[in-house]
Amino acid sequence: MTTNNKPTLFYISDALCGWCFAMGPQIEKLHAAYADKFHFEVLSGGMILGERVGPIGSMASYIKQAMPRLNEITGVKMGEPYFTEVLDKGTYISNSEPPAIVLSIFKELRPDQQVKYAKAIQDLQFKEGKDFNQIEIYLPLAQEAGLTEEQFRERFADEKYRMLAQQEFAQVQAWGIQGFPSMVAQNGEQLYLVTRGYAKFEDLTPALDQVLAQ
Repeated sequence: MTTNNKPTLFYISDALCGWCFAMGPQIEKLHAAYADKFHFEVLSGGMILGERVGPIGSMASYIKQAMPRLNEITGVKMGEPYFTEVLDKGTYISNSEPPAIVLSIFKELRPDQQVKYAKAIQDLQFKEGKDFNQIEIYLPLAQEAGLTEEQFRERFADEKYRMLAQQEFAQVQAWGIQGFPSMVAQNGEQLYLVTRGYAKFEDLTPALDQVLAQ
């Protein structure tokens, strides 16, 4: 995809992915530095779907054990409510689809603010300890984007947006992307894997500059 004669930078994330949350500040820096050179599109990866959907309690211990390494490498820390309300309680049902549906709504409404809304959605859980399956948590974001509560609820229930999310999952799978976060650039018909996994701004810029030079 090339938009307005600009190449596209696909940021492949998942709302439930802690490393994606940690990469948020790096993506914001990239967007600030390259928004005039790339069209940015956030794709939902579909990390937890189908048979993998279930209570986070089964993964809570693993997530807690991985947290010190994430903090050390990225300098990003989850909010205390994520631990007390999500991990410690363990009853939250991990499912990538609901937040992906929400992102598809915001992408249609504010296509130039995809990076902002992807991060804002993740903040709801990783900073505030909210349940992604509860539609009420998204209402302040929806209102900020210009939707009434009724309009947002109608869109959330509309099969169109679920299908848009499913199409993103399928695209990511077709590219063979299995780990998140990842980043793919497209210049003309050529695709470039920019990163697979967390990376800092200064480590990403050489690859992006190389894509632009093609």
